Amino acid sequence: MKFPLLFKRQSVVLPTWSGWLVILLTIIVLVVFLFRNMALFLTVNEPVGAEYLVIEGWLEKEELDQGLAYFAEHKFVKAVIVGGPISNCFDGTDTSYAERAAGYLQRQGLAEEQAVIVRVPYSAQERTFLNAVMVREWFEQQGIRLARLDVFSSGVHTRRSRELYRRAFGEQVAIGIIDAKPHNFDPAYWWRTSESGKSVAVEFAGWILVKCCFSPGAPGSHLEKWGVDRTGNSGN
Repeated sequence: MKFPLLFKRQSVVLPTWSGWLVILLTIIVLVVFLFRNMALFLTVNEPVGAEYLVIEGWLEKEELDQGLAYFAEHKFVKAVIVGGPISNCFDGTDTSYAERAAGYLQRQGLAEEQAVIVRVPYSAQERTFLNAVMVREWFEQQGIRLARLDVFSSGVHTRRSRELYRRAFGEQVAIGIIDAKPHNFDPAYWWRTSESGKSVAVEFAGWILVKCCFSPGAPGSHLEKWGVDRTGNSGN
C-alpha cells in the first residue's frame, strides 16, 4: 500500500538584497510620512451647518476666543457649553469647566440668553463621551429633535471628539466638528516641542483606544453614563 505524500517541494520567491533595501526604504518613508502628519490627521474641521454649537468647556482661553468668534460669525441659535468638575480654576471660584468657560465667554461678549451650561458629573466613563451623553440628554429634556450638531473642540482632540459624539447621538444626528487652531505650536511640526509632542501622542493613543476598545452601554443605561454597571464591572 502506497501512502499519500504529506509534503512537497515548492519554490519560494524571496527578495534579493536590493529588493530588501527597497522594501526597507519604503517602510521608512511611510513611517516618516505618517509620523510627520499625525497632528494633521487628528485635526478635523468639518462643520455640518447646525443651529447649535457645542463648545467644550475645558478649552484654553485662546481656544474659547476662537469658539466665540466662530459662534458669532455663523449665527448659531445657542452655544451649548459643556464640561465636568474642574481641576485647575482660573480664579478659584468655578465649580465646573462648563461654568468656567461660560463665565469667560460671557465676559468676552456672549449674551447670557445665548449660553446653555451643561454641567457633567464625575464618572468612570470616558469624559468626552459623557459630555456628549449629557448634551444629548439636555436636548431630549428640551424636546428638541436634532438633525445636525456642530462641536467646537481643540485641534488634535477633534477627531476623537467627533467619534465620541457620533456614538452618543447615533446615526440619526449628523455631527460636525470645528477645530480651534493651536496657539503654541504648528501642527505641521508638532514634534518640535515636548508639550505638543505629548498632546499628539496622547490624542493618537486615545483615538486608537476609542476605535478598537471603547464599548459604552446602551443609550440611556446606567453603564453608558457611568462607565461601570451596578455590580461594579467596567464597561470598557
